[in-house]
Amino acid sequence: MSLLTIIKSTLGETIIDIFCFPFWWYSTGLKKRLIGFKRGVVGLAHNLALKLMITHLFKPMFGERSKSGRIISFFMRLILLIWRLFLFIVGAAGQVVLLILWMVLPLVAVWQIVNLL
Repeated sequence: MSLLTIIKSTLGETIIDIFCFPFWWYSTGLKKRLIGFKRGVVGLAHNLALKLMITHLFKPMFGERSKSGRIISFFMRLILLIWRLFLFIVGAAGQVVLLILWMVLPLVAVWQIVNLL
């Protein structure tokens, strides 16, 4: 193989990749990002144990069966649930922002290149 053949094939592949990049970014790449987004939100809910907190909201903590123990347990779990829901909302909003940035980034880059010229 000569140097000219290598340069032609490399340059040709590079040009094809440049033109195919937007189609990949907004089809296959976006699909992968959406799957990752879903996994991230589900994982966040799992790590914060939201389902567990909701199902055990009205159960007494530490097996305390007295009236005051049940009331204290309810309010403690309610406070924990509110805090974890807040963390979940912040985390999910952060993931949405990252997804939007990922979708907008190529458009901003093209806009900057066009304005530069």
